[in-house]
Parts: sequence; C-alpha cells; structure tokens
Amino acid sequence: GSGPAIWGLFSGLAYFYIVYLIMAGEAKQLAQASSPAVQKAHDILCKFVLIGWGIYPLGYMIGTEGWYDFVDGIPVDMDVVYNIGDAINKIGFGLVIYSLAVSDK
Repeated sequence: GSGPAIWGLFSGLAYFYIVYLIMAGEAKQLAQASSPAVQKAHDILCKFVLIGWGIYPLGYMIGTEGWYDFVDGIPVDMDVVYNIGDAINKIGFGLVIYSLAVSDK
C-alpha cells in the first residue's frame, strides 16, 4: 500500500528540518561564533547528517516490498544496510568529535 510512502514522506520532512536547523539555524550561528576548529567540525558533522543519514532511508526502501526493484538480483538485507550506516555515522561522528577535542586544546 501507500503506508511506507506516507511514513517516508513524514520522516523525510523531519530529516530536512533537522538538516536546515544544523546547517542554517542556531547550530550554525553557534559554530560561527566559535573557534576555527569548531567551525570545521561543524561543517564535517553537517555533511555526516546530510549524507550519512541518507543511508537509513535506502535501507528502509530496500527492506520494503515494492521499493527495492532497483537492486533486483543483488542480495541486500535491510539490517546490513543499517549496520553499515551505523558504523559510518557513529564511528565517523565520534572520530570528528575526538579530533576536535584534541585539536582545540
């Protein structure tokens, strides 16, 4: 049915609102008022949110019947896609924060 598309729309709207807040809202203003290291970390983390979080909708589409026709014949599991997204986003995000902490002393 149209259920997955409706939930995808709602989650997409929330996602783009979060992206707006961090890239153009108060988070951006706070980063601009901080050190160059914080500004650089903010820019990298914005890219993680914009690009890295895009992995999860792909996993959702792959795991939802009718959405995964573009990967027909390729064995892809939604959980594998989510695990890859988690590894990239959580480990990468942590490394950026660690790098900021070390460089901003």
